[in-house]
Amino acid sequence: MVVNPDIRSQRKAEHLEAVRTLGDAKDRSWFGDISLLPNCAPETDWNDVSLATDLCGVPLSSPIIINAMTGGTDEAEDINRRLAQAARRHGLAMAVGSETAALRDTAWAHTYTVVREENPDGVVIANVGMNSEPDLARRAVSLIGAQLLQVHWNVAQELFMAEGDRDFRGALDRLAETAGTAGVPVIAKEVGQGVAGPEAVKFVEAGVSAIDVGGRGGTNFIAVEAWRRNHLLSEQWQQWGLPTPVTLCEVLSAVGGQVDVVASGGIRDGHDIAKALALGASAVGIAGPFLRLVSQPDGDAALDAYIEELHWTLRSLLVMTGSRNWDELQRRPVVLGGRVRAWLSARGLDDFAVRLGTRA
Repeated sequence: MVVNPDIRSQRKAEHLEAVRTLGDAKDRSWFGDISLLPNCAPETDWNDVSLATDLCGVPLSSPIIINAMTGGTDEAEDINRRLAQAARRHGLAMAVGSETAALRDTAWAHTYTVVREENPDGVVIANVGMNSEPDLARRAVSLIGAQLLQVHWNVAQELFMAEGDRDFRGALDRLAETAGTAGVPVIAKEVGQGVAGPEAVKFVEAGVSAIDVGGRGGTNFIAVEAWRRNHLLSEQWQQWGLPTPVTLCEVLSAVGGQVDVVASGGIRDGHDIAKALALGASAVGIAGPFLRLVSQPDGDAALDAYIEELHWTLRSLLVMTGSRNWDELQRRPVVLGGRVRAWLSARGLDDFAVRLGTRA
């Protein structure tokens, strides 16, 4: 589908306003059903704790990624500039929003390139849609000098979008072509409805280096598109998708150890982050809170305070589990209960739950 550049820019502006207005999805998080095992005698020094991780061979000083949000509007340039500045101050990786706007109309390129300009030595992640041709993906990487590339999968959003795509045939073939020619590691990324185990296997077969699960719990893009059309979304559609903890377990059970996994979707505090990493994620993505904070009058200070709190909590939880780094935390048992355990049992994934609870 060919979209008028002015319509695309208006849509992106409406997305920003919808995310600020709607907040997170209902029944936001199932992370409460996951417990880390405390260590009351940790023999650990705060100064020896490291938050560093590795994503697709790219070293990260923090596991937190400012995940894909925006670009292609006048407002987006300021948002991306300030987010990139925060990423530089705190050592975070940052993904840009879909770059199609800039690749179709170079007048919008500056709303993306500002991220690299503000953070010349940081880790920047390019972004294209699931139906993008490989050449478009390579241009997206080149535009911002990206070390990684997200290919986002948003079938539900497209169907709820009046001007969205309706034909998704061939997207996996294009993903395979992109993974083989992008020149950087490719991440298959859902945008809010999650990835089940069988589809994770398909992504790995297509050659991706990582999967961002993008589960239900954060920004609900079905609700965003309904908001744009002034449509009241039913409760059934509000609950469509896989909650982030279960999609994370699905993907890790299916392809863990073969590719890196990023947890995203309603992750809002250091406890959520630590639990996701304890399960086996390599990094986590957060988007909505960063957008809402940067939109405040004291946005830069609010961003700094939020990120500092996340990092303080992560260091504290590592110490309190007797872990100096994420590898050591992942050797500690994790207790799964409630809805998460019930889901894994219903899906025949009890062996995965048992491994988490008994590993050493």
